[in-house]
Amino acid sequence: MLILMSDPYRDPDRPCPSCKAPLRAFRARFVCDACEGMLAPLADLSAAIEDITGVVPSFDYVDEAPGKRPCPLCAAPMTAFKLRIHLDDELAKPPPQLDRCAQHGIWFDTDELAAVFEKARAKHPGGGGAISKTRDPVGTAGSWSGDRKGPFWFGGGHGNY
Repeated sequence: MLILMSDPYRDPDRPCPSCKAPLRAFRARFVCDACEGMLAPLADLSAAIEDITGVVPSFDYVDEAPGKRPCPLCAAPMTAFKLRIHLDDELAKPPPQLDRCAQHGIWFDTDELAAVFEKARAKHPGGGGAISKTRDPVGTAGSWSGDRKGPFWFGGGHGNY
């Protein structure tokens, strides 16, 4: 298959589960520049929510059902579910139904990740984008970039993430 020079960072063997465009790797995440979707490992989602709220979250998957989309990394069928985020004694219930691969993470369509971050921030407004000292005790924050003022740095400058 011919790869165009305009697509040097996109992998045609990793199609977007939403629009089938090639995905671009960004650190441990895979993003679709065509539809602004993203596959994020659970550890990255947890770290981002901790940065936004100042609390280490825990997650529950509810209303699970067999999904219709394949994981872009392993092609296994993803599971459709609703995410529940526990922040201390608070429970955030973001509205979107999401897709997840047990091995590779959660797929977020356009604006779904922003909805999750907004709901988490509304339930526990601490954090403010500060770097956690437990995750980054020396202050290097080597795995993140951006201005850390909200969810918009999470996807490496693409779309609404």
